[in-house]
Amino acid sequence: MRLFLIRHAQSETNARWDNIVENKQLNAHLTDKGRTQARDLAEWLHAKVPQIDALYTSTLHRTRETAAPLEEVYGLTAAADHRLREGGYSYATGAPIEDDRLPMRKHANFRTAPNRPLSAELDGVESYNDLRTRTGRFLADMIDRHLQQTVIAVTHGWTLNALIDHVFNVGLYRSAYLNAENTSVTYLEYLQQHDYEPWRVHFIAQTPHLEVFPNGLVSSEWEA
Repeated sequence: MRLFLIRHAQSETNARWDNIVENKQLNAHLTDKGRTQARDLAEWLHAKVPQIDALYTSTLHRTRETAAPLEEVYGLTAAADHRLREGGYSYATGAPIEDDRLPMRKHANFRTAPNRPLSAELDGVESYNDLRTRTGRFLADMIDRHLQQTVIAVTHGWTLNALIDHVFNVGLYRSAYLNAENTSVTYLEYLQQHDYEPWRVHFIAQTPHLEVFPNGLVSSEWEA
């Protein structure tokens, strides 16, 4: 399986947090810049990977809107999956938190308290390890369904970290955070015949479809 993990494009939560806090609309939509990023991503990825077998997205607006140009270029309808939601946006059971109850403040206890709920504002909010459980189930499902296929999944920053934890077999207490930019692309490959090291990591959180990285460095062209 070839798996491309994409963080959503710039959303209102990324660009205008004060407005989000005031209106408590955490299921945010993309900004104009985000919609441009999503179109650039789709154009670049389709040129490098002209055919895919499946497209998945989380059930939040910002990922579904990021996936829309991908749906157009690949002629596929994205399957919305709660397991790809942002960390802290689900209950410990894996069920999605309702939009009007989404917690405003979350605790990033990746290293010191991975089993502590990611928010105290609502009973039953997942911990980081709960997030790892639901993302692990997603990966296992992808392997079962698409072993010899190419898959794109549009997700979120914390969720991407949890997915990477599974691939690298990171232990309970992690000490690094992958700071993936909007519309960054991570390319992984799962090879069933390799029992001990089935995953191949080709690149992580690259943005070759953007003119420059946010820190001003010119991005490199990466072949998928």
